Amino acid sequence: MTDDLVVELAGRLADPAGLAAQVAAAETPELARTRSLWHAQSLADGHAGVGLLFAALAHGEPGYAEVAHAHLSAAVTGARRPLREGLYAGLPAVAFAARTAVGRPGEYGGLLSQLDAQADLLACRLVEEDAPRVAAGTAGAPMAGYDVVAGLSGLGRLLLAAGPEHRDTTELVLAHLVALTRPVTAPDGTRVPGWWTGDPILYSEPDGIPGGHFNVGLAHGIPGPLALLSLALTAGVRVPGQEQAIRTVAEWLLARRSPDGAGWPNVVPMEAESAAAAGGRPELAEARAGWCYGTPGVARALQLAALALKEPEWNRQAIGAVAAVCRSGTAHALGDPTLCHGLAGFTTIVSLMAREPGGSELAVYIPELTEHLAALADPARPFLWAATEPGGSGVVHRPGFLDGAAGAALALHSVTTPHAPHGALPWQAALLLC
Repeated sequence: MTDDLVVELAGRLADPAGLAAQVAAAETPELARTRSLWHAQSLADGHAGVGLLFAALAHGEPGYAEVAHAHLSAAVTGARRPLREGLYAGLPAVAFAARTAVGRPGEYGGLLSQLDAQADLLACRLVEEDAPRVAAGTAGAPMAGYDVVAGLSGLGRLLLAAGPEHRDTTELVLAHLVALTRPVTAPDGTRVPGWWTGDPILYSEPDGIPGGHFNVGLAHGIPGPLALLSLALTAGVRVPGQEQAIRTVAEWLLARRSPDGAGWPNVVPMEAESAAAAGGRPELAEARAGWCYGTPGVARALQLAALALKEPEWNRQAIGAVAAVCRSGTAHALGDPTLCHGLAGFTTIVSLMAREPGGSELAVYIPELTEHLAALADPARPFLWAATEPGGSGVVHRPGFLDGAAGAALALHSVTTPHAPHGALPWQAALLLC
């Protein structure tokens, strides 16, 4: 059943030109939103992201390799680069997709050498932009400068995969993220962790949170740097202070779970941080059970830290937190099938965590999660799975990776075909999950 759904979706997404025309025509209101989001060089909504699905399928069915190549070609042929680039937009997004499509040594070598160089330049620029603030110890880390989607955590993961040729820039990124964990003085004179930010969580809320906050989401908060620092350390890439930075963030996260110790909030406002720093455990509502924000994403980052520093107690607590979400039935209430904040993301995280030491208690939940994800598919919809609009006001038909049907199909596919071949970058690395 699940394999049939993946094959069916692949058939509907196989023609890059036809897919782009379908999105551009926006013949239904549910497609109109996607038209405004679509960009050829986007991992979230574009050929780069759709290419991830075919790259993963090609490792088991070589015939899909031509389709993956076609989507990569569509991403670079005649496409204008977006104004802001990062792992999810522009040339780094294409580089990531191409690296997942590598099926034999040297494949896409010429393209990757050019694209990786652009990612290298972009990462250096982001470090340079924030370096004066860091050197001065001034508070106010820009989330878009360090996060997974647009910032250094995402670019650093791509450069880590690019190998020794980009080791200098990878270490530059890691050193900057280590510096991000050092205390700074907030505008009110309080000494706080270095990732304090005054940025709004959403562009629709430009005033932000009074007093600033500490973002706890894997997509945009401190778990992203934690994941990258941990993955790099496990891979043998280290810079001074890296182990302490991992420990600092992991212990901070463990001390800021919900009062029952089970889960994590979206953010920790400044007032709550002051209470926590004084030894209390502030009342903070748990976030959604997703990748972008919520217990699953935070727990996986914590597990990566546990594996890097060989801290079995952290691993136990991370697995226990996700098991508690599974037992609560929260995942079954998710009507959104996507990776970002829906069931596909949760299923992917549970699947990855279950393969690690001590993760066997999570394995029992995988069949029911995949069955639920499969049940959310509807053949009457253009891409089988439809994303839920914010607030649950309706659905939108998105074919892409992060908030669309390709991501849901990848989550199902990875349960039965979990490993990318040697030399290929796993698609889950785009989420900093591995």
